[in-house]
Amino acid sequence: MNAIDYAKKVSDLFAVPTTAVRVKSLIDDDRSDANSISAVLQTDPGLAAHILKLANSAIYRFPRKIDKLQRAIQVIGTSAVYDYALVFGLSNAFSKEQSQFVDLDKFWEQSVSCAILAKHFAVSKGIKDPDRLFVNGLLHNIGELVVLKLDPTLAQDCARFDAKLNPKECQYDVLGFTYAEISAALVQQWLLPDSIVSAIATQHHDDSAAETPEVQIMQLAYELSIINTFPQHYNFETHLPFFMFESLNLSRDDIEEALDTTNYQVEQVIHLFNPDAFQVA
Repeated sequence: MNAIDYAKKVSDLFAVPTTAVRVKSLIDDDRSDANSISAVLQTDPGLAAHILKLANSAIYRFPRKIDKLQRAIQVIGTSAVYDYALVFGLSNAFSKEQSQFVDLDKFWEQSVSCAILAKHFAVSKGIKDPDRLFVNGLLHNIGELVVLKLDPTLAQDCARFDAKLNPKECQYDVLGFTYAEISAALVQQWLLPDSIVSAIATQHHDDSAAETPEVQIMQLAYELSIINTFPQHYNFETHLPFFMFESLNLSRDDIEEALDTTNYQVEQVIHLFNPDAFQVA
C-alpha cells in the first residue's frame, strides 16, 4: 500500500466524530456563530469540557479564567474547534494494549512539542493566524497512528530508529514512504485547509530551506520536537542543520530561548490530549 491507501483504509476506523461533522457544517454556514456552535458542543459533554480546558491552557494564555463555552469558542476560534474535535477523537481511539507496539506517550509528547514550537516561531515571525501552525504541529505525525491501527508490527519497526537512523529514514526503510505522507492524505480527507495539508506533507527538509516561512517553521518545529522527545538519540548541536534556523533569521540563542520558553508549556498542555500521560502506573 502507498500513503494514500493507508489513509483511505483507515478512514472508517478514524471516522470523524458526529459532533465534529455538525460543527464543520456550522463553520461553513455564514449565519452561524459561537452560540450555535456552543449548542452543538453541549451535546458532547466530554468534548465541551476539553474545549474549555484548552481555552484556559498555556496555549492561549488568556488573562482571565474562561468558564463559558461561547467565550472559549471565541478565544480558540470557530475553525479551530473542528480541528481540535478531530484530535480529541483520535486521543480516545487507542487502547492500552496497543502501547506494546508504540510508545503513545512519546507520540503525544512529540506532537504537542511540535505544535507549541510551531506556534511560538509563528508568533515571533509575525505569521498570520499562528494557531493554524499549532494545528499543523499537532496533526503532523498522525500517520504513525494510522500504521499502528492497521499494521502494528510495522509501526513497531518504524519506531526502531536511533542516533544513526532518523525517524524519516526508518519509515522509508520499512514502508517506502513517511508518516508525513499518510498524515497529509488523512487530513485532506478530513477537509482541513490546503495550507495545513501542504505544510504537513512537506515537513521534512531536503538539505535546503523551504520556500515559505510557514513550511520553514514547520520543518524547524518538527526537527526540534524529535530532539526534545528522543534526547537519547539526538541533540541540538549535531542534529539540527544551520539552514533550518538561519533561513528564518534565527540564531542558536533564539532556538535555545524557544526551547526554554516552550518546554514547560508542553508539560502543561500534553495532558489535554493524552490524559494518561501523568498517571502513576
